[in-house]
Amino acid sequence: MTVSDAALIQRWFEAALGAAEPASAVQRALRCDGEALTVGGQRIPLGGRLIVVGVGKAAVPMACGAEVVCGDQIETGLVITKDGHATGDLPRCIRVVEAAHPIPDERGVRATHEMLDLLEGMGDGDVVLALISGGGSALLEAPRPPVTLADVAETTNLMLRAGAPIQDLNRVRIPLSLVKGGGLRRAAGKSTMVTLILSDVLGNDTRIIASGPTVRGEASGTDALALLDRYRVRDRVPLAVIQALETNEGVARLWDFPNDVVEIVADNETALKAVRERSIGDGYRAEIVWTRVGGEASELGRAWVGSCLESDTGMDVLLGGGEATVTVHGDGVGGRNTEFALAAALELEQRKVSDWTIASVATDGQDGPTNVAGAIADSGTCDRARIAGVQPERTLADNDSLRVFDVAGGLVTPGPTGTNVNDLYFAVRRRGI
Repeated sequence: MTVSDAALIQRWFEAALGAAEPASAVQRALRCDGEALTVGGQRIPLGGRLIVVGVGKAAVPMACGAEVVCGDQIETGLVITKDGHATGDLPRCIRVVEAAHPIPDERGVRATHEMLDLLEGMGDGDVVLALISGGGSALLEAPRPPVTLADVAETTNLMLRAGAPIQDLNRVRIPLSLVKGGGLRRAAGKSTMVTLILSDVLGNDTRIIASGPTVRGEASGTDALALLDRYRVRDRVPLAVIQALETNEGVARLWDFPNDVVEIVADNETALKAVRERSIGDGYRAEIVWTRVGGEASELGRAWVGSCLESDTGMDVLLGGGEATVTVHGDGVGGRNTEFALAAALELEQRKVSDWTIASVATDGQDGPTNVAGAIADSGTCDRARIAGVQPERTLADNDSLRVFDVAGGLVTPGPTGTNVNDLYFAVRRRGI
């Protein structure tokens, strides 16, 4: 791996993070003149209280951005974020609570009920500014009785290990919750709700992002049961979950909030475009060849190498965006991005491709259960691992991809980035080869 290729990828990754920086994204989307909020060309009068609520990995910087715009107009607020994400500058008048992710815990449930209490009594003239980002499905949780937190946690873990993408996981979780699928919105009564979303869902379906707590949802127990069957976990989820889904007919609840506003402030496309512009500015020919891609990480890694071989000979940089899944078969340590990169490294080696450097990175800086964002690989990655005593083929089979890059080099380790807009895929053709 040449230093220049890795350095380029790191620099372009930083450009992507800058474009999707949550505080700046909120400030671009939101205006406040003391009498009204303006979002997406719509003016929302401030006739009463302004309360801020938020949830997700980007909740803290989004809240800071809202304070910059709205200042003393904000009466109070509460945001829930992932452990380790309440760092740096914190909002002054908006309380921050940390909780567990991706498996929910009691701290998240307690904070969720605090949020519901905060919204109780909101009425005509009041405005709720809701800041939603990825990770919110685990962080904002109030199980629908008789389903318990333990039931939700076990179901979430089973779905994740089965390789379910976020869309399918959330479709199972929504009918089990009091706050998902519009439940948080209904708690705010006759107030007007303005929702700003930093999207971690490909296609930006607002019903799926953080399980749609502030938008209309029509959760179907029948559909959720079908998904449990698809991923072959129905016989292992708690009985209370099955019973709850069997009694949920998916009837749409009353929804009468015509003045609400929902706006996507940044997404994977935002980050991809920033990378392309930066790489072109650095003098490279760059093309976005993948958007909204999902599937098994190892299969996508091999396919990414195929895209390199099929590219125009004059193209220097290929870019993609998406989010892979991993069906867990082994007991190793790794995430979807290191698994993608390891599969790509094996494919580069097998096909004797020496002129491409490949990377797969998570924009939130955390690749599944690891503390890395992903990895950078080339045709020599696997040889370097073998010299260090690690067999890459075996580690891939054991879902132990992190081990390869620990010894071969190439880990991308920015730490929590404060944003979350899915994953980015890079391929850089080595010039002069």
